[in-house]
Amino acid sequence: MEYKVLNNGLKMPMVGLGVYNISERETQRVVEEAIAVGYRSIDTAAMYYNERGVGDAVMACGVAREELFITTKICDACYTREETLRTVDHSMTQLGLDYVDLMLIHWPVGNPTVMWHTLEELYHQGVFKAIGVSNFYPNTLPKIVDDAEVMPVVNQCECHVLFQQREMLEYMKPYGTVLEAWSPLAEGRSGIVRSSVLRRIGEKYGKSSAQIALKFLIQNGIIIIPKTTHKERMQENISLFDFTLSDDDIREIRLLDTGRNVTGWPSDVLRYEI
Repeated sequence: MEYKVLNNGLKMPMVGLGVYNISERETQRVVEEAIAVGYRSIDTAAMYYNERGVGDAVMACGVAREELFITTKICDACYTREETLRTVDHSMTQLGLDYVDLMLIHWPVGNPTVMWHTLEELYHQGVFKAIGVSNFYPNTLPKIVDDAEVMPVVNQCECHVLFQQREMLEYMKPYGTVLEAWSPLAEGRSGIVRSSVLRRIGEKYGKSSAQIALKFLIQNGIIIIPKTTHKERMQENISLFDFTLSDDDIREIRLLDTGRNVTGWPSDVLRYEI
């Protein structure tokens, strides 16, 4: 496993397991299997309704808590410190953990500035090892960074070879904020795994087109959290560190970028001013 050093010095695994849309009933099993095959980073959220399963897996897996990196997100539209504290407390209770490695604001809803200052307070208390945001773009990220004492360590957004977020990467550089990709395989849409470019490059390395797509993101410094409930696919998605894409490979894959998202969330309509 490779790690990314975040802007507060914390090390985060470059590959984690996303548990979006996995039922509460299945989550503990899936997370325990992922940890068993080598995952050390798990990404959940209040709106996934499976934080309890993640927490149960952490306590049952037999791996020391400090070796695991657990992310969750608050999604309520909070307008006050008290509302933010309540939604954080709910997540912490569901997880049953003493601390969370990374807490994100899931969406730019409510009053993000108030929410962020509350997270900063809890970060200083040690409730979180790091804090960040998700789905914040240039029309909303200033609500966080312009008045922040602690800069977001990550911004988790849709990102994959069809939507490479190169402008976002440049936009976040001054803040030291890392891009973390949700749906790094574009949810399998738009024929991404059938791409002749990815297949041909994969043949050179004995890797699948999906592995090539994921490796491209990692080599560009982007953290990934592919979701799967299947152990074989978990193993495939984490087997990315025994090869390196060439400069020619990178140039070819760059040409796959459409500059637009594919999942339906409105990130593609936002414009950047750099």
